[in-house]
Amino acid sequence: METKSPESINLFVQNGSTFLEMKPPPQINPGFAEMQEVFFCGPAVEGCRLLVDDAPLAKGVQADRSGWPWKPRFYAGEVRAELIDKDGRHLASWQLDVSPDETKLGRDRFSEMLTEILEFDPSLVVGQEPARQRLGALGSNQDPLVALARLRSHEVALRRSLKAILREPARALRSRRSLVPLHQIRRADRQTAIAALNQPLLLAAMGRLGNIEAASSVRDLRANVPDVERNFDSPANRCLLAMIHALQRRCFDVSEKIMIRIKGRKERSDTTTPLSHRWPTWDSFLQGMRQDLLTVSRRRPFSEVTRAEITAAGLNVVSAHPVYARFWRLAWEALRTGVEGIEQEELLPMNPTWELYERWCFVELCRNIQVLSPHLEWRLHGSGSLVGKASTRTRVRLQLQPNFAKTSGKEKDGFWSISGNRTPDIVLSWESPEDSGFVVLDAKYRVTCDNVLDGMSSAHIYQDSLRMGTKRPVCSVLLVPASGGAPWLEKAEFVAEHKVGIATLRPGDEPSAWLSSILTSCIPADFRRQA
Repeated sequence: METKSPESINLFVQNGSTFLEMKPPPQINPGFAEMQEVFFCGPAVEGCRLLVDDAPLAKGVQADRSGWPWKPRFYAGEVRAELIDKDGRHLASWQLDVSPDETKLGRDRFSEMLTEILEFDPSLVVGQEPARQRLGALGSNQDPLVALARLRSHEVALRRSLKAILREPARALRSRRSLVPLHQIRRADRQTAIAALNQPLLLAAMGRLGNIEAASSVRDLRANVPDVERNFDSPANRCLLAMIHALQRRCFDVSEKIMIRIKGRKERSDTTTPLSHRWPTWDSFLQGMRQDLLTVSRRRPFSEVTRAEITAAGLNVVSAHPVYARFWRLAWEALRTGVEGIEQEELLPMNPTWELYERWCFVELCRNIQVLSPHLEWRLHGSGSLVGKASTRTRVRLQLQPNFAKTSGKEKDGFWSISGNRTPDIVLSWESPEDSGFVVLDAKYRVTCDNVLDGMSSAHIYQDSLRMGTKRPVCSVLLVPASGGAPWLEKAEFVAEHKVGIATLRPGDEPSAWLSSILTSCIPADFRRQA
């Protein structure tokens, strides 16, 4: 069967009892939400497959229609769907807009949450989920999935730019000496004259050039004259070859690191999207790009380049050549590390929504505690530790996912656990001459009663097992994006009596009064904000 052209291929998604046609890029198709299943039905192309973020969907039947059921996991953002034929050739693609759960945050609050995390530290956002957001730098910690996303986003433009270079490669002029017939001499120099002194026949012939018949008898004589030749072994082509090699190394490095991550990580399939399902498509892309770059490097002009190097002379020529400058810019954008200063068109993979909520809770608590205690000297250590100091003996620390290692013994310094290694989401601790202690805050992206009560098990475990020195937690509190799941657990009196409870923390709303009082209680009175 012949492969249909992209213009003739349509994809439909079920909405109730009707099927809506998907719109091709650059349009984005809304109407999808995390953890809500939809059903796609497509063209009658034999053996075609539908991939969502490079992971193939299993075939299914619904309402007597054959298609692909799909259920987004815990993520929100733009997702790419692609239809390929049985031979793996691209047929068509679509952009899907997945919204966050309305009962938890909703689109506006999710966008506000994402913006606040990005302003604090963009590295807290980047992850492995299919959804993409228009982000900005990961700093020095280059994530292979970020590198993969950049390579894929610039692949088409890089191919076109390289084709333009192969069509019209730049040449350099290189001086040389040539032996040319006397009638072809255009320029002579001192070296030409010195060489002629050693050739009496040449001198005699040059004296008789006015006589055409005499000149015709000396046409076989040659003179050593200055000349130039056009050559591909130029500084500009050496720069571009070095960049091609860098792109090849990046493809190899990304492939190796993703394979190591897949083999070394136990993927939580219930809450995250497995990488292994998407790896075959990624591996095919990386291997194909490496092979294409290798093929280009073996064609003119690069096959005639003696060495790959980046020099000032080469960069000057590249910057002045529009075609070369475009490839250079695209290659640097594909190779750059980090997520700051990124262009708006670039999409990078994010963490799942529940993990983004955990990160935002840390960012929000950092903001609140600094407002409550402006007289402390606050400093951020890395991405996950905020420390406020008043002296060498007075310190307040807010940490993201600190480790409480299992340790035997009655008295220990620092954080430890009496039963197994524990990693709560957020820990607020303080030390001063008068007092010391810590509070455990565990973010849960849950709102229904059953799910909230199930999440309370972690609060009980932390309250019973965690220690700082010889002290237990002052309390262990769950942070949730919406109230009402278990209202009796949200009351200050309940937390004061049982040392566990629930607090609502969501973008756009101030934390509850009793949660603020917990934050305030850890700050020495002399350094609190004056009412």
